Amino acid sequence: MKELKSNKANGLILSLLLAGMIGTVFVTSVNAQGSVNPSTAGLWHLNEVLPDGHREITPDATGQNPGILVHAPDAPALVEGKFDKALSFDGNNGVYVPIRFLVGFPPSPQPIYIPISTSLDIPKEIKIEAWINLHGFKNVTYGNIVTKCTRYDASWENVTRVYGIAVKAGIPENGYAVPRGALSGYVFTDTGGFNEIVTTETVVPLNEWIHVAFTRDPATGMHLYVNEYEKDVKAIYGVLNPTGSIINGTEVYFGHDSQVIIDEVQISNLLPEAQTLSAQIDIGPNILVAVIVVAVVFAVAWLLRRAIQVWMIRSKS
Repeated sequence: MKELKSNKANGLILSLLLAGMIGTVFVTSVNAQGSVNPSTAGLWHLNEVLPDGHREITPDATGQNPGILVHAPDAPALVEGKFDKALSFDGNNGVYVPIRFLVGFPPSPQPIYIPISTSLDIPKEIKIEAWINLHGFKNVTYGNIVTKCTRYDASWENVTRVYGIAVKAGIPENGYAVPRGALSGYVFTDTGGFNEIVTTETVVPLNEWIHVAFTRDPATGMHLYVNEYEKDVKAIYGVLNPTGSIINGTEVYFGHDSQVIIDEVQISNLLPEAQTLSAQIDIGPNILVAVIVVAVVFAVAWLLRRAIQVWMIRSKS
C-alpha cells in the first residue's frame, strides 16, 4: 500500500509539474505577443533567415506573419543593414507573406479563400515604413519595397495592388512625367478604386540609407515621408484622399522588382479596433497553437483531478 501511495504521489507531483510547465509556456507566449505595440500588424527585422521545412523564412516580431524567402533563382541575401543585418534583393527575388490561400479546385463562380493570417488586412488607417538602401533602378513601373495584392486566379495577370510603397524608375505613368527616384504610395478602396501618389521630385538617392513611410488617414488622405519629413506629392491615379475601406488581399511582398537592401519593415493598423470581422475571427498559426495549448491544459487539469480523486480513495483504504 505504501508503494502504491508513493507511485500515486509521484504521479501527482509529475502532473503538477507538467501543468506548471505548460502554463509557463502559454503565459510566455502571450507575454511575447503583448510586448509588440498593439497597432503593429507586422514587424520584420529582416536580420535572420531560419529553416522551416522545405523553405526558409524571416520572422515577424508579432509572431503572426513570417515571411517566406522567394528564390528567383537565388534567395535574398543577408547583408549588413541599418540595424544589425538586413536582406538584399536583386530585382527578381523577394519575401512572400501569405494572407489567404486561393483554392483552385473545385471550380466556382467566385474565388474561394482560406484565411491564413489576416492581420495585414487593414481597412482604414495604415502606416507602412522601412529603412532602404537603393543600389539600382530596374526598368519597371514599381520598384516594390512593400506591396500587398489580391489575386483572383492562379495567373499573375489577374492581380490587384491593394496597398504599398515603392520607388519609381522614371517611367511616365497615366500621362505624368514621374521623376526617377520618386517615392510612391497607394491604396485600393471598395468605393474609390485604385489611388496612387508620388513625390514631385527625386527623394530616394542611390547607396544611402533612408527611412521611408507611407500613411493613409481617412480624414487627411495619403502622405509620404522620407527620414520623417513629409514630401510634396501629387495623385497620378485617383485622388489624394480616397473614400471607403481598403480591400482585403491574399499576400504581401517585400523587395519584388527592386534592387535594394531593406531593413526594419513595419506595417501598422492605426485603428486596430476597426479591424475587419474576418481578421477578428482569423484562425492563424498562433491562434491555433493557443487553442491547442489551452486544450492540453484542460486535459492535464482533468487528469490531475482524476489523479487526486484516486489518490484520496487509495489513502482512505
